Amino acid sequence: MQVQVNVKRIGKRRNAIETKPYEIGAVRSIGGLIAAFVTAEVARFNERATAGETVLRYLTSEEITDAATVGKVGFGADYNGQVQDLTAAIENARQSFEDGIYRIFINGDEVGGTLDTPVMLRENDEITFVRLTMLAGRMW
Repeated sequence: MQVQVNVKRIGKRRNAIETKPYEIGAVRSIGGLIAAFVTAEVARFNERATAGETVLRYLTSEEITDAATVGKVGFGADYNGQVQDLTAAIENARQSFEDGIYRIFINGDEVGGTLDTPVMLRENDEITFVRLTMLAGRMW
């Protein structure tokens, strides 16, 4: 099943959100949805790490300017080359959802509750993961 995921592009001032297609299997619960996306991302990361990307790509002037507004200009290379443990990554993502670190929206409606809460996804549904920022400080 193909779904559309809203992704924020770091440093972009206009069109900061872009939609990317993802191919995931059938999911029946929030926990399954989280596991499907973590599995896809860990596989993508591990593929890059094991490929040993030795050639660094060049950065355009626009990419350098955008990265400078965020505060870090880099090539996005992982110099350690370590692969990630899928089981640990899924458990971390599930625990983060339960702790309220991020929220999930499907077609603009928040899906909440527990990991066992059922979800009904259709082809080309729009999914958004929103990471919440914890604020600290004094008010006086």
